[in-house]
Amino acid sequence: MARAIMKTGIYVRVSTEEQAQEGYSIRGQTEKLKAYTLIKDWEIYNIYSDEGISGKNIVDRPAINRLIQDIQNGKVNNVLVFKVDRLTRNTKNLIELVELFDKYNCSFNSLTESIDTETPSGRMFLKIIGIFAEFERENLVTRLKLGFERKAKEGYSLANFGASFGYDLKKGEKIQTINTAEAKIVREIFNLYVNENKPMRVITQILNDRKIKPKRTGVKFNESTVRNIILNPTYIGKIRYATKDKERYFESEGQHEPIIDKKLFQLAQEKWKKNKKTYNKRAPDEKNYFCGLLYCEKCGSTYTTHHGSAILMNGDIREYVSYKCNGTKYKNCKSSSIIRGKMNVLFEEYIKNINNLTMFDNLPFENDEKEKQDLLNYIVECENKLKTHEKKKRRLMEQYIAEEIQFDNYRQLLEIIDEECISLENEIEKAKSEIEEEQPPSISREDIILNLKENWQYLDDKERYIFLQRYVKKIILTSEKGKKRTEPINKIINIEFE
Repeated sequence: MARAIMKTGIYVRVSTEEQAQEGYSIRGQTEKLKAYTLIKDWEIYNIYSDEGISGKNIVDRPAINRLIQDIQNGKVNNVLVFKVDRLTRNTKNLIELVELFDKYNCSFNSLTESIDTETPSGRMFLKIIGIFAEFERENLVTRLKLGFERKAKEGYSLANFGASFGYDLKKGEKIQTINTAEAKIVREIFNLYVNENKPMRVITQILNDRKIKPKRTGVKFNESTVRNIILNPTYIGKIRYATKDKERYFESEGQHEPIIDKKLFQLAQEKWKKNKKTYNKRAPDEKNYFCGLLYCEKCGSTYTTHHGSAILMNGDIREYVSYKCNGTKYKNCKSSSIIRGKMNVLFEEYIKNINNLTMFDNLPFENDEKEKQDLLNYIVECENKLKTHEKKKRRLMEQYIAEEIQFDNYRQLLEIIDEECISLENEIEKAKSEIEEEQPPSISREDIILNLKENWQYLDDKERYIFLQRYVKKIILTSEKGKKRTEPINKIINIEFE
């Protein structure tokens, strides 16, 4: 016996990719389905619309979940769709929905395929159609992956999660362009990390103190954000693909302009690899620059760094640094520890016997005039942005006076603009201070490095740390017992340079 009233729920869906396809628009589907209900003399209970949502599952689709709820509550006893794959592209979900319709005595109709689940042949045909729909979806995914891979190999940015910090990618464009203000920050991050030896924690604090914002709104810089910038080959003109899949990952030459010099980027990668090592006490810094480089000739273990203090006879506190072989704890090695001052003496004695150190003449030196001009250009750019923000504030005030916006909205927008102004003012002050900085008239770093044997003593702790971290791979030590038990004989056997 036929139902007296067919309370029909019309379900329509379109994914983002299908928006432009003829016949798949929400409006197009709805109009055709409404006309069909008039022909069949069905009563429309409601129209359920999921717009811009994929059909691979039903969990993330609010409209179809409302439809299911109404079927369970007896409000809908007939479902009408334009095509089966509008309902779902997943065979498992399709079968579950058909079983749901059957359980609640709800008919199902597809306009395009002329399906009616009230008949056995209709239910069988529906399952067959579902299998083909899933097959089509899997083929589509494969084609999309191949398309993305080809695009990456051709040097176009995929920017799946937005352009990298330092770049912009306009809608519809394939090649990302440099964002001047952000690019300056990227260069500064690399400079702080490589040339200033600042740890990522400190770099993060510097950026947040100056109210510099990453790409994502509402968040601050953190160490992982800084690390991702330092490790990203995008900044030397590369394109990455499948970063989370080691087997499919590759890099190709991009069509965008680089921000960072390849030499500086390589130095950053080398430093990162070295700092990934785990040190027992603490990582290397300017005060314990031999940390992580010392190896025991007897057992092959690394030396760990120990910091301590002692109270002198006059009451003063004296801090000291020493290096101790890990093998004394784990391999029963008898090598003795060595204090930092003694280690410095051993290193100086060793380098005096090296005939040629001119291999270290390739440190990257900044072009002072170009850097100064870049800073001046950056100041002008920030000042122009400040003027633009002042105009925005005046327009905002005019809108408030004219009662075009409410006070709460006016206040929120004003706070956002003021925060951006403070950030720009901080950038201007920093750039001006960098221009005004005077370089000491002492021996230049380039001369010191080129003649290291004679000038090691003139290097400060920071410059020694730079040299050792960049160019020294291993310092192999040996320790022999001296005549007195408290005076062991330490000696550098070899230094392995990068």
